[in-house]
Amino acid sequence: MGYSIAIIVSASIFLDVWDLASLSFVITFFRSYFYLSGLTLSVAVSSANIGAVMGSISGAYLVERFGRKRMLLSNMLIFFASSIAIVFSPSIYLVIPFRILMGFGIGSDVVTGFTYIYEYANERQRQTFYPLWGYSFSAIAILAIVVVFVSHLFVTWDQLWKIVFMIAAIFSVSMLFLRYRLMETPLWLYLNRKYSELENVMEKAYGKTILSLSDPPSRERIFGDSLKFLRSKRMAFVLSLNGIVGFIGWGFSFYVTYMLSALHLYTFNSILGIDMIIYGSALIAAYISGYISKRFGVYKSTVVPSALSVASLLALVMVFLGYLPQLFVVPLIIAVIFFDYLGPMAYNAVLNIYVNPETRSAANGMNYMVNKVIESASGLSAGMILIEFGLGINTLMLTIIAGVLFVFAAYFGRSL
Repeated sequence: MGYSIAIIVSASIFLDVWDLASLSFVITFFRSYFYLSGLTLSVAVSSANIGAVMGSISGAYLVERFGRKRMLLSNMLIFFASSIAIVFSPSIYLVIPFRILMGFGIGSDVVTGFTYIYEYANERQRQTFYPLWGYSFSAIAILAIVVVFVSHLFVTWDQLWKIVFMIAAIFSVSMLFLRYRLMETPLWLYLNRKYSELENVMEKAYGKTILSLSDPPSRERIFGDSLKFLRSKRMAFVLSLNGIVGFIGWGFSFYVTYMLSALHLYTFNSILGIDMIIYGSALIAAYISGYISKRFGVYKSTVVPSALSVASLLALVMVFLGYLPQLFVVPLIIAVIFFDYLGPMAYNAVLNIYVNPETRSAANGMNYMVNKVIESASGLSAGMILIEFGLGINTLMLTIIAGVLFVFAAYFGRSL
């Protein structure tokens, strides 16, 4: 698989991260534009995750029913239409349902995209893709910071949040046209007995001619294998890492700009500069993670950084509660996110190392669904807790939850 194809297919990662990162940098303006309470803000923020849960559940079925390529096209079309609708929505009560629809497209597309990539990728390429999620999150967050900074120089604050969704719409329609050139995956064609199309794809993709084929496994057998894997310790290990990423991502990282603003220590431009440093360190962590996994194995390279991220959260609680000086705030935020990107952020790659080809779409669907359920819960609760109870209580709750998930990851992963 060429890396250009991987980028085109994984466009949903860009859109997912873009929504998380860019909206977080303009969340103060978004709230002021619609005059939102803490509850309404939390619902508006987490509504995309609610849609993504629906998309990931149905996506695992739809990608097997209609094929990878059809879903890659349909998902981008849904995202484009909903993004444009959000930009022109006069009320938050229209924004919320369109964000749910937008999230549906993202959720379904992540399942489809990871299934597509790993069905074409060879073993060496899969190792290369290990830090893909971390690369994407950090690099796109940096891009979002630059875009928000430049945009705020030329547009009024009440239009700034709309720029975020316009860029997403332009990107999605670009990917829609590029995806028309993609081929269906050989595995889906084989499982659906489309042998003539399979022969054409094998010839174009690999330059190989099919001499003979055995009958594909029955759907009942694939379903049984999927259930078996979803109940395994490997899946429990992956979901524990997934949970750490979800709670830190939406309960903490998403609100970093808001938290720094609430401290009244920095200007908006200074906060964007701090955000740049934070996600620059995250990009470095993602780069290092691939080498660490080769050197120490999946277990140590994910569990140890998870422990360090939780420890950094705990230290940050001490700062917010007044037991440590505020000069530690920025270094500890950097540490939390650095270790998150160094270890548990690779949970998608860890899953696709363990899963067999026939159960990949179901496993990716379950994995992303759990991630979005967690992100919905953490994004919804964190928004209310931050506004109503303050930074210390929110960070304390996240520390406890992330600590419990770390214990689960350490337990389930040790025997793998």
